[in-house]
Amino acid sequence: MSDLDFGTVRPRRLLEWSEEDGRCVLLRPRLGPSRLGRWAARLFDDPHYRIRLDDVGSLIWKTCDGRTSLADIVVRMRERFGADVEPADARLAAFVRRLLKGRMAAI
Repeated sequence: MSDLDFGTVRPRRLLEWSEEDGRCVLLRPRLGPSRLGRWAARLFDDPHYRIRLDDVGSLIWKTCDGRTSLADIVVRMRERFGADVEPADARLAAFVRRLLKGRMAAI
């Protein structure tokens, strides 16, 4: 996955998540999503790793609905955060690549 086509790529979330104080918390299974992993994870007090996102990551995560293109997400990032998020396209591409590599999102 070398290049992301901002006009056609529409990422979708693969993890459960919650929201705390307006920020997203991703719930990644400790032992994987398999049946055996879910069963074994019950042995832990908390069967999930919690990945806490910042404001920018939370906005991106919420828009990864499988319908919103990367181009639209960049527009929303710039509307909400202005110059603080620049370079928005590079920042979004890097974040989405991490989500894809970590199997937290798909395209």
